[in-house]
Parts: sequence; structure tokens; C-alpha cells
Amino acid sequence: MQTNNDIQEAITIENLSHDGRGIARIEGKTVFIANTVPGDIISLRITKQQDKYDEAELINIETPSADRVEPFCALYNQCGGCQLQHVSIDAQRHFKAENFITRLTQAVNSKNCKISPPLIGNDKNYRRRARFGLSISKKDKIARLGFREKASNELIDIEQCPILTPGLNQALAEQRPLLLEQASRAYKEITFVEADNGVFVTNSTSDEPSSLEPCYKTEGLNIHFLADGFIQVNSLQNEQMINQAMNWLELESKHKVLDLFCGVGNFTLPIAKKVKSITGIEGLADLVATASSNARTNEIDNADFFKADLFDECHKLPWFRTQKYHRVLLDPGRQGAFEISKVLHLLKAEIIVYVSCNAATLIRDIQELEKQGYQLYKAGLVDMFPHTTHTEVMVQLKKAKPPKKKKSNIFRF
Repeated sequence: MQTNNDIQEAITIENLSHDGRGIARIEGKTVFIANTVPGDIISLRITKQQDKYDEAELINIETPSADRVEPFCALYNQCGGCQLQHVSIDAQRHFKAENFITRLTQAVNSKNCKISPPLIGNDKNYRRRARFGLSISKKDKIARLGFREKASNELIDIEQCPILTPGLNQALAEQRPLLLEQASRAYKEITFVEADNGVFVTNSTSDEPSSLEPCYKTEGLNIHFLADGFIQVNSLQNEQMINQAMNWLELESKHKVLDLFCGVGNFTLPIAKKVKSITGIEGLADLVATASSNARTNEIDNADFFKADLFDECHKLPWFRTQKYHRVLLDPGRQGAFEISKVLHLLKAEIIVYVSCNAATLIRDIQELEKQGYQLYKAGLVDMFPHTTHTEVMVQLKKAKPPKKKKSNIFRF
């Protein structure tokens, strides 16, 4: 690794990388520069030189881009929670979608793929769940409740966050004094989540079992979930995402559907109202129990839930081996669904809809599904996490129909 201390001027930022850094090209070589916006003209200093690319630090913005905006949070330059507040929200969505679609279409067969407009919503006060760190700093002995600083393990104290819902900010203000009194040098995580029935605060270090039952409403259903468990953080985008997934599944009343990585039934139960039956598979027993309870609470009798390790062989299990499914929905975590993708063709489902928070593992899994005869037909961005580099994406794949055999004329006269 080499560095170059010379300052280079009049460098134009051309694009935005998937991790939010600006991209420039100097003498044909790609250079990544943090805190820049496509359209900026800047001066920079190279800090790291690699064979195929360089990294640089921003020295000065000579001419700002039309897409550059003033961050709305006073702590933006210190807090590691957001990475893109200096980019206009429209530009964020454009570059996120462009980055995803470019990576996708370069890696898989996209000749039949229709690109859907991004699903968008509020870009402030949208986050209904947050995990805060709580500790006394070893450096200055001050207790802090907040998020990690940029490029650091140190905490930055957070009194209010413009990304959080008003309900979470109110709860944070009320809980801060008591929580700071409980701080020690041992790092703790405190989860705040706003449900339709209140704000719930859980301490990951507590040994006491929780009896809390937060819930939210979607598609006319009450969905209970674990207070310290997973929930889609953006309620409006979750609603839009569920509706788009159901549309892309092209559901009919006769269909049997398989929902893999189903959680507490976020997709499963709304789908159940439209089809003959649905089976939800999840790896954690607590989530399976909660999903089953949600089905009973909502008087849904055509949804069954089973526990299975979807990163292990599943094709011999009864819910897989003895069933036929017309549609499959996948909604895995960041690690994707590679193992189960390798055997999905055995189910002979006509349509697969895949929801992902990691485009890289999604693309890998689509490449595996292509080997089994599936083709990409739809793709789009869900702007679930405005002002961050994180994205949620959705694709639709359909089983390719075998080509019709041409009749031979060999014995015809």
C-alpha cells in the first residue's frame, strides 16, 4: 500500500458506491472519496493506493453538486447511524436503485426483467425500532446512551434522533435519566421499539423473562412479535412491501404457498387470506410459536408453521418432500438463502418472490435459481432505510417454460 501526499484539484465525482462513497476517476483509475456527492468538483489527497483502485480524503469542495444538501441532524458528522444525509433524498434513491439494478443486470439474465419504481415513503421520523449502546466511557468516565461514533467503538450521546418516530423520541427522553444511572463500564444494549400498543424498552443484559407482547396491525391483522426480536423498522414501507410481494406472487384462491424465513408471519398471514393454504418456515422456535399464536389470534386456519434450519438440508422434511407449492416467498437475513435455493426447483413452484436486505447474497442466489430454470422478471428497490447505505430489494422469478418442440417434416411429402 502506498500513499500520495499531493493534493489534486478539479476532480469531478461521477457516481456513488454501494457503501455511500463518491467515485471519481483519475487517469482511468477508480478513486473512492467519503462525504462526496455525484456532481461535486473537489480537491483530494490520495490516502491508500491499491492495484485496481485508490482511496482518498476530501480536502475541499470547489463546486458543490446540485444534489448536495445540508444534513438535518446536528450530530451527523459524528454519529455513525446515518451515512447519506449530505445527499438529497431523491438522489439517494436514484443512486441506490441504479447501483442495485446495475449489479443485478451485470450478474444475471435480465432480458425479460421489468424494473419497478422504488417504493418510497417518509425520510424522517420513520424508524420504529432502535438499539442503543449504554456504557461509561473508559476515556472520560462519562455515562452515555446512544449510537457508535463514525469509525469508532465509542458511543455518542443521543438525546433525540430525527430518524426515530416521535413515540420513540419521547420514550428516549423519559428513559434516559434512569438508564444513565444504571450505566457501567460493561457495554449494554437497550432496544426501543414502538408498537401499536405502546413503546417497549428491553435490556439485553437482563436475565428476567419478558412478558411483553407488542403488536402492530397490517392488512387488518394484529401481528404480535418479541419485544427484543426482529421487526421491519419502517412501518409504512413494510405495508407497501407486503402489498407488492402479494401482487408479484400473482396469488389465486387455489394456490398453496411456501413462506421461507417467515418470522412471526409478517408476509404469511396477509397472504393466507388470499390463498388455499400457506406454510411458514422459520429457524427459531420462539418465532414459530409466535407466528402460530398470531394465526390463532386472527382466526386464520389455513396457515401452518414449522421450525427448520434453512441453512441445512431440508428437502427430506415432510413440509418439503410431501407437498406441492404454486408460489414461494423468501425473506432471509443478510446471509441469504443459498442452501435452500439449491433445491427449490424440486417444488416446481411457478413463481418465486425474493425479498432481501443484501443485494450481494440475493444476486448469488438468483444465479443458483437460474441453473434450475428460473428467470428474472421483476426487480425493484424498497427505500426502507433513508439516509443510510442500507437497502431492501425485491425480485420476482418465474419458472421458464420449455421450448416447444418443432414438428419434423422428415417423412412428409
